[in-house]
Amino acid sequence: RGKTIVRGAKVLAIAALFLLPGLAQAQIDFGVRGGYYSDAEAGFLGAEVLTGLTRQWYFNPNVEYVFVDNGSLTTANIDFHYDLATHAPYALWVGGGPAVLFNNYDAPAGCRRCSDTNNTDLGFNLLAGVGFWPRQAIRPYVQGKVILSDNTEAVLGFGIRFY
Repeated sequence: RGKTIVRGAKVLAIAALFLLPGLAQAQIDFGVRGGYYSDAEAGFLGAEVLTGLTRQWYFNPNVEYVFVDNGSLTTANIDFHYDLATHAPYALWVGGGPAVLFNNYDAPAGCRRCSDTNNTDLGFNLLAGVGFWPRQAIRPYVQGKVILSDNTEAVLGFGIRFY
């Protein structure tokens, strides 16, 4: 499992090197998001960066912290999405990308034979969303996401992007 994570990190680093020249000239937007992880049964807060790669393709790396009981869950996501042509005051997109899930669960209080559990899993995101007022400086959105991993999660998020 450790070798898989190292290989995944190397692939992400190489992909980032190919993206850097385009990102240096692109407009970069920032955003905050929150919502709910269904399997963890907990809310989350996150932060994101959004930049256009082409007219309809976007690079959207983000981090989410999930407020689970007795531990922590953090996801780091390298998402890409494609904006569908709508010619409307809203934007629709579909996308996906790799994810790394960091799970830390604390042993129950008073349990002598229990120990904390720390896992790092690789996953893949599938997502779809709708954003409102796409050409404005402040843009709210709603996004659904499924994280395919050892512990698959369905996520409903709400966010605001700024430029």
